[in-house]
Amino acid sequence: MKTSVKFLLFFIPVAIIATFVYHALINTMVGNMPQTPPGMGAGMSFESFATWSVSIMTGCAIGLLAGLIGIKKYIPIVIVLIYFFTQSAASIPIALAVRFKPEWTTTAMALCLIIASIAMILLVHGMRFYNVKLTFKPSLSLPLTMAAVGAAILAAFGGNILNESLDLQNIMEEQFNDLSLNIAGMLAIAIIGPIAEEVVFRGAVCNSLLKKGVPTGLTIFISATIFGLVHFNPAQIPFAFLLGLVFGYLYCRTGSLVPSIIAHILNNTVSVILLAIYQEEAKEITFKELFGSQAVAWTLMAVAFIACGAILYMLHKKCKPAEQLWSEVEEEDNTINTTPPPIPQDLI
Repeated sequence: MKTSVKFLLFFIPVAIIATFVYHALINTMVGNMPQTPPGMGAGMSFESFATWSVSIMTGCAIGLLAGLIGIKKYIPIVIVLIYFFTQSAASIPIALAVRFKPEWTTTAMALCLIIASIAMILLVHGMRFYNVKLTFKPSLSLPLTMAAVGAAILAAFGGNILNESLDLQNIMEEQFNDLSLNIAGMLAIAIIGPIAEEVVFRGAVCNSLLKKGVPTGLTIFISATIFGLVHFNPAQIPFAFLLGLVFGYLYCRTGSLVPSIIAHILNNTVSVILLAIYQEEAKEITFKELFGSQAVAWTLMAVAFIACGAILYMLHKKCKPAEQLWSEVEEEDNTINTTPPPIPQDLI
């Protein structure tokens, strides 16, 4: 049985069952709520919508775990556990700041995010989940690198319009606003965070799965799903999943993290700058108002996705797959290491 089919046979039923079981457990604990999933009935209460969002997130996470166990690929599970370990360890100083010095909370949060990101990079590197030399080697010419970054930016633009249309609950809005007004927070969100996330979710997860023979498409899907779910914020998950698909494709097609890191930094930097400039007003700025109507916004979203797809298709034709690039570089290294040094002329 193909790996992709086997994964889906575990993922889909487990995710569906876990979603409804988790939702039933929540209803049992907090009281009865309307049993209607989002989009299947009018008049759904905010509480019910939020409950279904959390239930679907939980179901997908459990389904993903089942799928990885089903295809016997455990390294992504280890990587996610390491990610949660570093994030949990970083939350301790934040809790202390809130308890003893509430005015230091935002700075403590920013510094802990930076420390957790650096620790994550070092742990993943130390456990040899990816090859730094190969992963950070620019494998594209400058024009192709710019095209790859452009594709990611187009996906981010279209994804933002789609995300706004979904109107999901943003449980991290206040924290993002506070961090965007803090120098350490800006550094954490705009620079250090994107680099760490690309190293972990593309460099480590994608690389480990590809090296174990998992098909490229399934590798990209697993990486993007993990990337979306670990954000834990309903308003971020669809957007992160979409970007994860594009970033994952760029990595698997080029063998380099350079394009996705640049695009990720640009996307987060723009968000931080807009939040810092407009602050509370940023909540009121919508694409519908910016472009005059929802129809225009959706049209631009479609154009952005089509243009992104066209660029990715062009890269597919012009770039070698990551596995081929890695094998070529490794062969070159082996040749260099096995070639004896030249004999000095004075000894001939």
